[in-house]
Amino acid sequence: MESIYKLIEKAQETASTADAKQFGVEIGIVTSTKDPDKLGRIKVCFPRLPGKPEGDWCRVAQPSAGAGRGFYWLPQVSDEVLVAFVRGEAHMPVVIGSLWNGKDKPMQSAYTDDNTKVMVQTPSGHQVTFDDKGGQEKIVIADKSGKRTLTFDVKQKKFLIQDDEGDIEIKAKKKIRLECEDLEIKTSKSGKMDIGSTFDLNVKDKASFKAGPQLNIKASRVNIN
Repeated sequence: MESIYKLIEKAQETASTADAKQFGVEIGIVTSTKDPDKLGRIKVCFPRLPGKPEGDWCRVAQPSAGAGRGFYWLPQVSDEVLVAFVRGEAHMPVVIGSLWNGKDKPMQSAYTDDNTKVMVQTPSGHQVTFDDKGGQEKIVIADKSGKRTLTFDVKQKKFLIQDDEGDIEIKAKKKIRLECEDLEIKTSKSGKMDIGSTFDLNVKDKASFKAGPQLNIKASRVNIN
């Protein structure tokens, strides 16, 4: 069996063919993401070359990729990317990463001096933030407005679903079950329950019902035992 060093030497010989001339990496600017074959490829131009020529379709390295699965995240048109070439052959480009620069800067809220925050943000502004700052650990999922959020708060031991301007709906085809030690339901205006067929309320110890000026109970038959 050949040693790893011999295999590396042979690989170098293979990479030294006439087509293998583009070693290292190149800066590219994304020009198109509309892959006609829907294979997750993009086109880039190379700004350091005269005329900024556009290359062929480039594959994009992802954290995970496989048959019908993986991580799908493509750069946007005009983004700066880093391009490598398989075996040094210019006709086999691969985008291996995206780059910030003096014009396209990171999200301002992502930076911390102690580097304890990880953030993912889409072009429209949807965010997932992982905050690992000691004593303040939390995960926040927010839409672009920041007014609809899911928060996993480690310090407060709380999971918070919040909508500051609209509605929250929970739907299930079969059953929704709430199980906890204490349950509080509070509204600032009105409340309503609409039950399809039967409704059972079982209180093991004490129960109180209070109303302001008026309490109405209506049924074709009322049993009190």
